Amino acid sequence: MRDTRGQAVAEFALVLPLLLFLFLGMVEIGNALSVSYTLSKLSREAANIASRGTSLDTVLNVVASSGQDIKLARRGGSVVTRLEIRSDGPVVLEQVASPGFEDRSRLGGVGNSPVSFASYGLETGNTQYVVEIFYYYRPITPFARIFQGAFPDPIYERAVF
Repeated sequence: MRDTRGQAVAEFALVLPLLLFLFLGMVEIGNALSVSYTLSKLSREAANIASRGTSLDTVLNVVASSGQDIKLARRGGSVVTRLEIRSDGPVVLEQVASPGFEDRSRLGGVGNSPVSFASYGLETGNTQYVVEIFYYYRPITPFARIFQGAFPDPIYERAVF
C-alpha cells in the first residue's frame, strides 16, 4: 500500500484559490444586490412622499437620511423632479439635486421635455414626481479590480409617482 496522507493537503491547496474566489464573488454579488434593492426601495419611498405634496427639498432630506446605511451622500446622490403632463408631452417644471452632487438627471433640465419618459402612458393634466438615485458602487472584497467591471457605474434607480 502506498502512503497517501499528503495527497488531500495537496489537492486542497490546488482547489483553495478557486473556492476562495467563488466565495468572495458570492459575497460581492450579494452586497451589490443588497445595495440595488435598498436604492429601489428608497427611490419608491421618496417618490411616494413627493407625490403627497411634500417639498422637493424635504424629499431630498428623506433620501439622504434613509441612505446613510449605504453612505449615499459620499458615494452618489439623488435628483427629484416634478413633471407636468401636457397635451404635447411631459415638461420638467422643477428639479432639485443633492447638495454637492455633480451628475445630472437622466430626464433633462427644467423647461425641457424629459428624455425616455414617453412610454409611461400618463394622462394629460397630471403632475408626476420622479426620484432618481445614482450610486457609485465600490467592491468590498480584495478582488476589487476583478469585480469592478461587473456592476454598472453608477447603479441607477428611478421611481415615478
